[in-house]
Amino acid sequence: MKSEIINIQFTRLVENACDFLEQSMMDIRDKPKYSVIHFHTAIELLLKARLLAEHWSLVITSRKEADWNTFSKGDFVSVSLDECVKKLEKIVQSPIHEKAVKIFKNVTNHRNQMVHFYHASHTSEERDIQTQIIIKEQLTAWYFLHELLLNQWSDIFSNHKERILEIDFKLKKLHIFLEVVYENKKEEIDSQKMKFDFLACPACNFESAKHNKNGLDELYEAKCLVCEFSFYNYLTKCPSCQTGNLRYLGLPYANCESCGFGAGNEILFEKCVGVDAYSAHESGLGYSFPISCGVCSGYETVIELPNERFLCTDCFNVESNYGCCEWCNNPSINLSDMTYVTGCEFCEGRMGWEKDD
Repeated sequence: MKSEIINIQFTRLVENACDFLEQSMMDIRDKPKYSVIHFHTAIELLLKARLLAEHWSLVITSRKEADWNTFSKGDFVSVSLDECVKKLEKIVQSPIHEKAVKIFKNVTNHRNQMVHFYHASHTSEERDIQTQIIIKEQLTAWYFLHELLLNQWSDIFSNHKERILEIDFKLKKLHIFLEVVYENKKEEIDSQKMKFDFLACPACNFESAKHNKNGLDELYEAKCLVCEFSFYNYLTKCPSCQTGNLRYLGLPYANCESCGFGAGNEILFEKCVGVDAYSAHESGLGYSFPISCGVCSGYETVIELPNERFLCTDCFNVESNYGCCEWCNNPSINLSDMTYVTGCEFCEGRMGWEKDD
């Protein structure tokens, strides 16, 4: 009976979120305030649905005691976006990409501004500018949300894949509102094509993402000149057909543009650290890298790159240095302060030890 109620609640959350996304698209031009509010609501509902799939109590705010009887009746205070992010990382062990969290929080801040300080635009030019700002934000947020639903959490949302793909198609069509931005940038793009490659942006789909020219086996940051979405990119030859390329667009997987071969971050790992070091790591013979990532809680996912840079092959976070937890001695990037007391992503520090004692 309990699992039946949870399944019903999960389906309702996802369906309501999809309804809000579609309504957000309908409101984008004439009711921008409601478009932002609906989009924000959809993000929260989908993150809550992922928590619910793990355990019903996770959807209830930590400030209130979890009670099944009140939850089953819908009489409870749910988690905020910040709480969702923390619980997904600490409890579910399925953290959200740091850049995605930042973008989702931008949507939240924009929603708060709209609720409290919104005033209607008086001219068509003002409305156009406002629409472009909202579209840029939503396309970028959807890029990460779409990745979560259909890749990282694909097993959880598999029954809703068809509707998610339908929404993806509709959202991508909104890039028509950015055509004026693209036209204004086209002269700048054309003038730089001798030095840079301009490829389709994974967020807005315009051929306005600025890439290094022939940047094979090189990690660099690409940026879209239209929607301003930026992401780390890594391009390497496909090991399957040897003719096409695998392009990692800020995510730990890629598909060959020629033969369709799909690869995870193991190819990225091997290419960056070298075959010998990769083989040594795989056989357990020892290699000083990989180390761990304090951003996404990835264990031994960080590799060393030239020029004293360190890349997490799971979340594509790049840092210029790393350290060791003062309590468990685990090497990691993005360590917090006072790790001896509070620990790192993989231990609870002295506080946790004294609590257990």
